[in-house]
Amino acid sequence: MTSATTPKTIDLGGQSVQREGIAGGAITPGMLVTVNSSGEVVVHGTAGQEGARGFAVEYDLAGRGIDDDYAQGDQVVYRTPAEGSRFYGILASGQNVSRGAALTSNGDGRLKAASATDFVEGYAAEAVDASGGAARIRVDVHKGRGIA
Repeated sequence: MTSATTPKTIDLGGQSVQREGIAGGAITPGMLVTVNSSGEVVVHGTAGQEGARGFAVEYDLAGRGIDDDYAQGDQVVYRTPAEGSRFYGILASGQNVSRGAALTSNGDGRLKAASATDFVEGYAAEAVDASGGAARIRVDVHKGRGIA
């Protein structure tokens, strides 16, 4: 497969602010992350709620790719995207979304289809069927709706 069909990076374009911190647990690049009260970077753990700071990206300076997880205590790199940005997130197992579907936090760093009362983290830039297990998905961030 080519990079056009299977990206090898999480940040797929647009503007974002890059930050780093210490991982407070296992984190897979592409997961929504936040900073806890101890100052550690952790997966966003409240389904449907606002609070994600951004998304974890691969630690490419150390030769790590999008499938290389961060372990607790690792230096984790994450980005907070601006309007018009796109990232390669992770759709939760059991989800099946159409292109343009509103996405929210699944409460485990992954994304799920948003309901009318959920905080929208982004919109599906492609249709993805993750009914057989979690799957990567391209996500668009739009003004007024997106990662906090």
